[in-house]
Amino acid sequence: MTASASRRSFLKKTLFGIAALSAAKFLPFENAYAAVSETGQPLKFFSPMEFLIMKNVAARIVGDPADGHPGTDVINVSLRADAFLADAEPEIQDQFHQLLTVFNGALFAFLFDFRFSSFVEMSPSDQDAYLHSWMTSTLSFRRTAFQALKRVSLSLFYTDSRSWDEVHYDGMFLPWERAGGNK
Repeated sequence: MTASASRRSFLKKTLFGIAALSAAKFLPFENAYAAVSETGQPLKFFSPMEFLIMKNVAARIVGDPADGHPGTDVINVSLRADAFLADAEPEIQDQFHQLLTVFNGALFAFLFDFRFSSFVEMSPSDQDAYLHSWMTSTLSFRRTAFQALKRVSLSLFYTDSRSWDEVHYDGMFLPWERAGGNK
């Protein structure tokens, strides 16, 4: 499969997925949250609501930090995702915007899982359950969407050197550097 073919099929694996993503463009989920997030830095890609969705998704996927280790807020995963996605191809950007709209939408939460609130309004345990339902869904577009959220969250968390100590990773070294010698 070519790279362009896989991009075109992102989140569009089923007819229901196409219908859900198409409907997301016309539903006003974001207006109620116009000024939810204060980032301290201007957003390049996300709207304030999308930033908040990504912040919650990353926190739930990465999980709580161990004592003394930085969490997703310290590493600014959602702000790093904003910068990363700002440089993505327009097609990927459009699909990620649609993904966040569908993922957070209370209507879609009701249709998919019979939940009566959007993702950001759920309790942390409900957010975990909702993410799990996307991960194990019988609808392939939901599983693919979960993988996209998971990969963005984890890659942007673990590519920051502040996260390495928790997983006992010292970074990349040449063999003689790890031993403390010079070559």
